[in-house]
Amino acid sequence: MPDTDRKASRRMLGAVPESIVVDTEIPRHDGDFAARLLAIPDTASAVADALDQFGIGAVIGSRELEPIQDTSRLCGPAVTLRYIPLGGDVTGNRTSGAGMIFGDRDLYGLAHPGDVGVVDCSQSRTGAVMGALSARWASKAELGGCVIDGAIRDTASIRNTGLPVWSAVRRPAAARYRYETVELNGPVALCGHLVRPGDYIVADIDGICVIPFAEVPRVVEFCENANRVEVAFIEKIAAATSLEDLVAGLGAGTSPA
Repeated sequence: MPDTDRKASRRMLGAVPESIVVDTEIPRHDGDFAARLLAIPDTASAVADALDQFGIGAVIGSRELEPIQDTSRLCGPAVTLRYIPLGGDVTGNRTSGAGMIFGDRDLYGLAHPGDVGVVDCSQSRTGAVMGALSARWASKAELGGCVIDGAIRDTASIRNTGLPVWSAVRRPAAARYRYETVELNGPVALCGHLVRPGDYIVADIDGICVIPFAEVPRVVEFCENANRVEVAFIEKIAAATSLEDLVAGLGAGTSPA
């Protein structure tokens, strides 16, 4: 087993079979692009403009995946987990012992500090795949946050951990007896949009952006340049004595979007 695998194994419970772990590492950039993006106000909106400019990535609105706190923000590379719903009912699955193995703790073990846990529940919302204990585990692993295309529960307790979390719904029923873990650190979907391990996830109150891994450097550069233009324009607004003064000092079509 490579050194990286041995290091990951010390952080993982080994609850899921090795056969469904696609990889124990993800592609990584040398620079701290996450910190540079988080230094930009209204980060998701800035990134969404870059994605439009280059015709890449994906944008998901806050009605589809909602933050548990309005002040939550995150940016970092994705580590991923995919569930599928079990057939049958809870009673039958409990009797047969189905739906007892979950991959969240191993997901957090694979992650490096600052990574973003991305969980795909195959469009199912029947049971919560994150609760208070899972959130505490993620916090101990120093994740940058989690994005759950599915249900969470224990919302008040998750808020108390300070972990930034986005989810599709909140539901008190547990995932136990309702889901099967099928893949760890492979491609997943967020609201139908492809996310690969290592892609950057950016999220705030306005929504979520997915930046393909290879495109991160030029997205960051675009956002920083656009922010400099916006800051200069804000200074012009602040310096103007009136709206008439502001308009007079600007040429037609000079206002940024």
